[in-house]
Amino acid sequence: MKADVDVKKVLEELLNEYPVCEYAFGSTDMITFSDKVFEVCRTDCPRYGHRWACPPNAGNIEDNIKRIGHYDSFLLFSTVWDVEDAWDFEACFEVKKQHEAISRSLREKLLERCQVKMESLAENPAPEIYMLSSGCDLCDDCSCPDKPCRHPKERLMTPESHGILLVKLAEDTGLTLKYDNKTVVYFSMVFFNDIKMDLHY
Repeated sequence: MKADVDVKKVLEELLNEYPVCEYAFGSTDMITFSDKVFEVCRTDCPRYGHRWACPPNAGNIEDNIKRIGHYDSFLLFSTVWDVEDAWDFEACFEVKKQHEAISRSLREKLLERCQVKMESLAENPAPEIYMLSSGCDLCDDCSCPDKPCRHPKERLMTPESHGILLVKLAEDTGLTLKYDNKTVVYFSMVFFNDIKMDLHY
């Protein structure tokens, strides 16, 4: 990473370029983890077991939790979308693709500004800058579980795959989780180390 980079400042500048609704910075020691998150995914999400970015195929949860320990700081941000019915999974999935596109674009610009190479987890289990999002949608027909991921560097895994209690974290940082039954909210996280940061929640 570029020696004199202020990651927080770069992120704040980049967030202004996207339709981000809310965001908050914090210290990773405020994140609550639970290995029971996988069970919630199993019972509530149809993507469980069918995507490389989602449980249980997104790596060992203990290793994923340990990975977050390599970072001292995080950014949590949200985008908000209008839909006919917030309980319609297919409709929500279509707007989620837009959130994922925003997240991937922001990560690409952030890595470029910070002079950090994009790496897969196989190349580096704890990249200098690490992003999680609402679930990869690069392929309509994910190769999981029969064949390796086609885009291991570009793939963004979920906070849930890392045991993060995202609802609690959003509440703790003051971000809005729900508006009404015609609105959906999606979150992404960026993890990094920045000793120059003045952390606030």
